[in-house]
Amino acid sequence: MELRHLRYFVAVASELHFRRAAHKLHIVQPALSKSISALEHELGVQLLDRDRRGVSLTEAGRVFLGEAVEVLARADGAVDRARAVTRGEVGRLSIGFIQPALADLLPRSLRVFRRHHPGVVLALSEATSRTAIERITDGTLHLAFTRLPVAPRPDLRTEVVSEEPVLVVVPRGHRFAERPEVRLADLADEEVILIDRAVEPELHDYYVAACTGAGFSPRVAHEVSSTSIAIGLVAGGLGVAFAPASSRLAAQGGVAYVPLAEGGLSLTMGALWHADPGPPVLANFLRLRPWADPPEPDVHAEK
Repeated sequence: MELRHLRYFVAVASELHFRRAAHKLHIVQPALSKSISALEHELGVQLLDRDRRGVSLTEAGRVFLGEAVEVLARADGAVDRARAVTRGEVGRLSIGFIQPALADLLPRSLRVFRRHHPGVVLALSEATSRTAIERITDGTLHLAFTRLPVAPRPDLRTEVVSEEPVLVVVPRGHRFAERPEVRLADLADEEVILIDRAVEPELHDYYVAACTGAGFSPRVAHEVSSTSIAIGLVAGGLGVAFAPASSRLAAQGGVAYVPLAEGGLSLTMGALWHADPGPPVLANFLRLRPWADPPEPDVHAEK
């Protein structure tokens, strides 16, 4: 049974007139009559009564009409959905992110993408820079926001999406809290909370190397798995920490953010995805470049 035969029958059942139905379908009347007869023969039932007074539905025809309309609606819906997937209007996009992206970059990018593609399901998962690369490689992530640089690989593509200064986070009431800036060397006698090297080796080494370059080895009091945990420990008076400037957008009481003196540290955030062509939803995300929208105003910038 072909879908076109169902469409022909529905047209005749709607018009109860072969000539008008044929005109509506843009076919000749004999071809339409032949198709309906073939459908009745295939089903083994009479769907239409035909006499000089016109055309009417049999009881079997009335039942079959409801089923035919439902089948055609499902078929049309399947075609529409398949075409929408091909256009990237629906589907599932898996995005990984490191914790600092939550402060501004990730929510800003998602808001922009959602405005343009509301039918796409977004699957979000936190990942370290290292695990993000692994998951993009094995196909469990389509794209990740992570720190750059990463080791060059022919199977990966990267793009810088933001660069921001690193601040020193100190407890409220700390002797540095009201300073307009501090030098790295000023931290020589401070207990420092760092990202665990097992979690983010590049970031850990970056901070340690910066301190060494300033003439001291950091007194590492605690090693943690994320910047937000480090800031929480700072609020508890357990040391000072480094954090990207965007971390000020996330509410955390009991701490102060102090800029580093000129020539301080900075962090680069990037988008990372597989070099092979991905699903249309990823292509739409990359074409849109939602991270390029202006960032949210920093309400803490003058505090």
